[in-house]
Amino acid sequence: MRKIISITLINIILVFALFLTACGDKSEEKSSSLKVGITMYDEFDPFTNTIADEIINRITEIGESNGVNATCDLVYAGKSQLLQNDQVQDFIRKKYDVICINLVDRTDAMSIIDMAKNADVPIVFFNRELVEEDLRRWDKLYYVGANSEESGRMQAQIVIDALSTIEGRNKYDFSQDGIIQYVMLEGEAGHQDALMRTKVSVEEIKRAGFEMDKLGDEIANWNREQASTKMTSILAGYPWQVELVIANDDNIALGALDALENKGVPKTPLIVGVNGELEVLEEIKKGNIVGTVYNNAYKQGEKIAKMAYSLGRGEKFPDDITVLSNKYVFIPYEIINKDNVDEYMEKATY
Repeated sequence: MRKIISITLINIILVFALFLTACGDKSEEKSSSLKVGITMYDEFDPFTNTIADEIINRITEIGESNGVNATCDLVYAGKSQLLQNDQVQDFIRKKYDVICINLVDRTDAMSIIDMAKNADVPIVFFNRELVEEDLRRWDKLYYVGANSEESGRMQAQIVIDALSTIEGRNKYDFSQDGIIQYVMLEGEAGHQDALMRTKVSVEEIKRAGFEMDKLGDEIANWNREQASTKMTSILAGYPWQVELVIANDDNIALGALDALENKGVPKTPLIVGVNGELEVLEEIKKGNIVGTVYNNAYKQGEKIAKMAYSLGRGEKFPDDITVLSNKYVFIPYEIINKDNVDEYMEKATY
């Protein structure tokens, strides 16, 4: 009887040991790999593509330095929220550890959030800020971007600085009537950056004491060709009167400059953009664009990568990640003008 009991106990111990070994193998397998899914609203936006490239590069580097096989898969939603929902569902079905999302529709994140929450897959949203109520629906949702109000204020400051000298007023107030005739070229209907840059930039310029007269306000969808087309249409009605062009981003600013050059306007108006695109920096050096606001895509990509890695591994964020209101990570903007443009040439966005 003792012999039978001993054999039984030995068998139980062996089975338990095998179970622990199997669990250990599974844990070891998980600890040595990380799968990150990235879905982008569109493939033709050079700024957001820069962020995506930086996420991939940084996650790979972090994984290698920690002995983890960290891989990223990048897909594009073609401006379709339904397609993006399917992409997220596919990432979840394939058991990705974390998902980084550049939303198509910032007001329609509920389906994605519900899927991720049910599967316990953390999400880092970036660049296209979802509404706060949705972001607070689960504790594993975060947003990385920049404070759009700040970019609007900085655009205004570039304009104010340029017009605050007698030389600047004489150069850009073509009609010499003391009123700045301007055109607003917006990025995208409903996008938080476009909304705030449009609103705040004009408010700040007026608050500084400048009288303004709006000659046109067009949406160009962050697209250079669309901006050129819209600007050409405005110039048909105002062939020389445009004294200021406020563009929601550099791509649009370049489109406006294309139209002005093609039209052969006698004087180039004061043009400001946002992002820090290399071609815009070159135009600042030439004097064709007065300034832009640097939106650090590389720093955003780096922060997103660190957060995604930590979330996927179940670790705390690094000390250099400052999360505001437990949800937001904002990267500061910087003003670029003719005085400091050379400092930014090597770190231009794209």
